Amino acid sequence: MKHLFLFLVLVSSIPAFAVQYQAINAALSGGATISGNYVQMKDGDMAFNSVNIPQAGTYDISIHYKQDYGNTKTQNLVINGAGAGTVTFPQTATWQDIAVVASLKSGNNTIAITKNWGWVDIQYIDVTLHENTPFNLDKNLVNSNANAATKKMFAFMQENFQKKIISGVMTDKVVDNSNNAVTLNNQEEVAFIRQSSSNKTPALVGFDFMHGTGKNSEKIWYKSYTNATISLAKELYQRNGIPAFCWHWKDPLKNEEDFYTDKITFNLTQACTNNSCTAWNTNSSEYQAIVADIDIVAGYLKELQTAGVPVLWRPLHEASGGWFWWGAKGAAPYKLLYNLLFERLTTYHSLNNLIWVWNSDGADANWYPGANYVDIIGRDFYYDPEEKNHASLIGEFEKLKGLFGTTKMIALAENGSVPYPENLKADGASWSYFMPWYGKYTNSSKHNVASDWNKIMNDSYVITLEGMPDWDSYTPSDPAPILKSRISTLNSQPITYYSIKGEPLGNVKPQKAGVYIAKQGSSVKKIVVRQ
Repeated sequence: MKHLFLFLVLVSSIPAFAVQYQAINAALSGGATISGNYVQMKDGDMAFNSVNIPQAGTYDISIHYKQDYGNTKTQNLVINGAGAGTVTFPQTATWQDIAVVASLKSGNNTIAITKNWGWVDIQYIDVTLHENTPFNLDKNLVNSNANAATKKMFAFMQENFQKKIISGVMTDKVVDNSNNAVTLNNQEEVAFIRQSSSNKTPALVGFDFMHGTGKNSEKIWYKSYTNATISLAKELYQRNGIPAFCWHWKDPLKNEEDFYTDKITFNLTQACTNNSCTAWNTNSSEYQAIVADIDIVAGYLKELQTAGVPVLWRPLHEASGGWFWWGAKGAAPYKLLYNLLFERLTTYHSLNNLIWVWNSDGADANWYPGANYVDIIGRDFYYDPEEKNHASLIGEFEKLKGLFGTTKMIALAENGSVPYPENLKADGASWSYFMPWYGKYTNSSKHNVASDWNKIMNDSYVITLEGMPDWDSYTPSDPAPILKSRISTLNSQPITYYSIKGEPLGNVKPQKAGVYIAKQGSSVKKIVVRQ
């Protein structure tokens, strides 16, 4: 009876914005069908209409589901007709809860779950006000020997995190018809943004070592391309910008000039002593080819270090998708490769100018190399199907925060449509930086047009190259108080957790996905634990 009485007291204290909506009452289309008290989505869609919200804000949408159709299934989340991110459903034969964060308006909302991969069974959704967890950033880079310039750049990014967002763009064409490096202002993507925004320049510019290794990398155009990226990175830094490099790593054995899993025969596990990839077979040709390529890229990074240029370094990206060879064999081989790359560059080559950015897809915690190998968590996000949508992507932001904690900055490492600053501020989606991919993602009616860039680059919330500090004279200061978003935070008193039935669970936050009650002083809230 004690637990029942406590439960009644707690429930009476829970705000009225915790509401449940049954899937069988949702609008179904595209082949989704009702089966008893739940819906089999199959290849269809479902929409919860008239989700009434008393106050605009960010909310947890907890989805009660089961999915025994294989591995994981990702679906699209659509709020009031616009894409709001994705939900990934791990395989489970029993009913489980998974949650995503979304921005909802006051009054009636439509929450739709639409086909991406399809095939998820859903019983109901709970809509609950989201409780923000404050960041507690690790001030140190993972490389304890990082040089002064790199520490300075990292400190600048941390000082501005949750206060402003750093503007960025990815480049493609970096050489002219004579194979000479273009200048920064004349580079195609940068030039378009400048022309669209009264000559405002992205503060962060992305480059690729794609042509630095692999088949044909010794040919003149390939070497000219890579040298041009180094030249542009130096120019950008001299103008007080932030160079960022990724590496679309072509087949190390040079059999094919590609990096996609389905286009090459390279097998990462053949560089290991066993299929589980618990250790390297250092005598294998695959391992020796991997190391040889790492050493080539190290030479380019060393040239930047010698010139005093720090780099946002984002290697082995999008691994959990499996479409690149470095992720094709699963998490264990990938993490072994990531650790090899980290140690080879930092220890063997003494590269102390790297800020390590690691990519997540929002559902790949088991792929994480660990906090000792990552400085920034990045998310590559493109709407699928493509749509022009400048929402904040708060759901994707909070997803990473829930998976990897609050000690690392979170960045929109690749994207299509750039979130509008007013949406970022309103939702508290404090991405460190954005970086739309080149070509159509920077300039097309499906992603970003000139008027978008004018709006974004001239907003005081956005840091452009013209607003960057002089690296030579810049001195990091203690972080200033951050602006609070409209989502609330709990105070510093101890928290006691209870099951939804009122059963005490102690002071450690539950790890299993589900809905719980958190009591802190006089504050009682319903919380959702996501996986």
